[in-house]
Amino acid sequence: MPNEIEELNVKESQMEFDYWLHQDVFSFQWWVIVIVNLVVFVLLLIAMDRKRTLSTVLAFMTAFIIVGAVDQIGKFFDLWRYPHQLIPFTENLNAVDFFVVPCIFAYLYQRFSSWKSFLIAGIVASLVISFIGEPIFVSLGMYQLMRWSYWQSFIVLVPIAILIKGFVDLTQSNVLHFNIDRELVINFNTRNKKKIR
Repeated sequence: MPNEIEELNVKESQMEFDYWLHQDVFSFQWWVIVIVNLVVFVLLLIAMDRKRTLSTVLAFMTAFIIVGAVDQIGKFFDLWRYPHQLIPFTENLNAVDFFVVPCIFAYLYQRFSSWKSFLIAGIVASLVISFIGEPIFVSLGMYQLMRWSYWQSFIVLVPIAILIKGFVDLTQSNVLHFNIDRELVINFNTRNKKKIR
């Protein structure tokens, strides 16, 4: 049985690559993926506070990893599909908005320091992504909802935003940090807590 599954996976990958190479690459949808992600990424770079570069990059990378993992879970359980891909042989670049959502959450992290303002901004951004962004990509045939809805996307995006802020805040405190030997150190004595920006 494992050999049969592996053979089917190889066949699926080959078919996916052939489709991408002969029909998808340089199509209208492919160019939309390139332009939208590139524009949003450049906007983040322009808007980035140079004094907070490290924390903004960390927020972006954290969001990229979490959003990528959620996308893979959704794809695995056939909750949604991405008919068009930037590059078919890397899973993290499957989503039409692979940079968009991480850039938005990284910008929000940089712009809104307090939990209250970040939470409000995160909810608004999640509403815009779920009820404006996703329907646009659906109408362009770049995103297909199989057993999923815009409301479910919203319900998932808000906790993702909270996880990103919580994790990056934690790494910016003296509770969780990397020492000179690049070993992870967790300090449970937080009386002299200082934020590193």
